[in-house]
Amino acid sequence: MGDDSAKSGDLAKCNDLTNSDSHVDHDYRHPEREQKDLIWAPDEKSPAGYKKLRAEQGRPPVEETWMDEHRELCWACGWTNYLELHSSYSPRLKIYHARQNMGLWDVGGQWVLRDEPNDGSAGNDFMTQQFLRAQPGLTIPLVAKMLALSGPDDAVQFTLMSQASGVRLDQVWPRLSPAQKAGYVRQMAAVITALRQFTAPSAQKVDGSLLDDLIIGHCVRRRAPSCTKIGPTADAWIDALAPSLRGGLSHLHKTNDPAIIDAKLAELRANFPPGGPYYLTHGDLNLSNIIVQDDKITAILDWEMAGYYPWWAERWLSIRNYAPANELFDPMWALLEPELSFETLRRDVSVPVGDVISAWEKCNVEHPGQNARWLRPAFSKCEPWAGEIKWRDCGNQLEHKIRDVQWGAESPNYPYNGLYSS
Repeated sequence: MGDDSAKSGDLAKCNDLTNSDSHVDHDYRHPEREQKDLIWAPDEKSPAGYKKLRAEQGRPPVEETWMDEHRELCWACGWTNYLELHSSYSPRLKIYHARQNMGLWDVGGQWVLRDEPNDGSAGNDFMTQQFLRAQPGLTIPLVAKMLALSGPDDAVQFTLMSQASGVRLDQVWPRLSPAQKAGYVRQMAAVITALRQFTAPSAQKVDGSLLDDLIIGHCVRRRAPSCTKIGPTADAWIDALAPSLRGGLSHLHKTNDPAIIDAKLAELRANFPPGGPYYLTHGDLNLSNIIVQDDKITAILDWEMAGYYPWWAERWLSIRNYAPANELFDPMWALLEPELSFETLRRDVSVPVGDVISAWEKCNVEHPGQNARWLRPAFSKCEPWAGEIKWRDCGNQLEHKIRDVQWGAESPNYPYNGLYSS
């Protein structure tokens, strides 16, 4: 898959906490198990050598630190000198993953808090999971609880969710027996069957709004908000892409003749696979988004891209995963759609969709402000790491600006969406 989709899903990283060396089983009676370099002092006296150790570490004597009690020690969490001196508190909230302007916090080892701006980048995760939870008798495995702590118009969105029990399937797949792998194939087939009982008359999110185009019409990143939206029908989808497709066709066929470009666009439209039926689709199935325990799937994570997509989208997206994911999805689709061979799918879907992607990627476009950023100062004097804050990650939608001249233009700047034609 392309850029972000090749990485582990963000919510899947919740489960790294319970299955990695960095995780700590929280026992608040023993802070030394979680915090490094604590020195045990059994009474009011400082241990022998403590003052010398502080001097070697470049830390002032304890009595001098009282003179500056309200100095901020960490801009990220707001911890101050006063809090350090006057409490025994150690935060039970730990950030363990950040992407763009979103952060995931471990809350006591049992919950995950998602902190993100309300700028459209959150995608469809919460709304889709709430929709599924409202369906009676539904057996699709989800995290047990998911709560919105913010209102829909709040500038910042906080979502609290329980951690799923188990490990990511990609962590254990290589060690599974053929029988265990076959069991997961059957379970995933049941998940897709359950999802496909939900259909819509057109492409849309579960709330009826337009889908971000995370299949074709995205450039800088495969995340919402995208450069274009998926139209409600196949023709409307091509219409939304048409300005960029015309530019790309100009490059592919080395012409600026509008008649030739119009004819080639008509070919793309005629060959593009029909949309309906529109099934409820996860949109980002991969082994890292599947949590398992005791040979059972306990949760499917990361529904950010979910919605009602054309019938071919889920299969087309999932089979583009590389090994070992194909060991799960290829037999799963053979079980679900035995009448649709790989060769037929390639001819009727992969090739014509790939042709549209090729034209999109060749369009000569620019995204003003794409690389604008604020450079951070060093985190601290002793930790001189300095990152950056990207302008586009702060709720600023990049303009998809098609240049006036296509074929023959100097220094073309092609978009890239990371999904190659087959």
